[in-house]
Amino acid sequence: MTRALHLGRRFVRALSPRPPRDRDAAWVSGILEPAELGLWRSLPSHDRRYTIRVAKDVEARLAGTEYAGQPRWLAAALLHDVGKLDAGLGVVGRSVATVMGAVAGPARVDRWAQTSGFRRRAAWYLHHDERGADRIRAAGGRDEAARWAWAHHQRGRWPASGVPITVAEALEAADNA
Repeated sequence: MTRALHLGRRFVRALSPRPPRDRDAAWVSGILEPAELGLWRSLPSHDRRYTIRVAKDVEARLAGTEYAGQPRWLAAALLHDVGKLDAGLGVVGRSVATVMGAVAGPARVDRWAQTSGFRRRAAWYLHHDERGADRIRAAGGRDEAARWAWAHHQRGRWPASGVPITVAEALEAADNA
C-alpha cells in the first residue's frame, strides 16, 4: 500500500509543468559534472523536481556518515531515473505502463521489449534502470551514478553495484519517500 501511495503522490506532482526553482537548479549545477548536468536537464520538469527532492533527502540521510558531503552519491540520486527518457512516455503513459507491467509480470514485459509500439515503450520504461546506466556511461557521467541507476530497483543487484549498503539504503529510502 505504501508503494501505491508513493506512486499516487508522484502522479499528482508530475501533472505540474513548472520547472525546478532557480535555487534548486543552481544547487544541482554545483553537484553534477557538465556531461551529467546536460543529461539531467534533458529530463522533463517533473522528473527534475523529483530527483532534487530525492537528492536532498539522500543528503540528509547521509549526514553524519562517512559518505556525507560526497557529490557522487547526490549525482546518483539526481540521475537514477534518466533511463525513462528512452520510453518517450508522458505521465499518463508511464502510469499505464506501470499498471500493465504489474499485471503482466516480468517475463511478459521482457518479451514486449522485442515488439513495437506502446508495449515496447512500456518495456523500456519498466527497464529504465538498465537504460539509465547506459545513458549515464555514454554521457561520461560518474560510474557511481551509472551503477546506482542499474541497481536501484533491484536489491539483488546492490552487492554487484559496489554502492555501499548505507548509501544504497539512503538512496532507496529517499526514492520511495
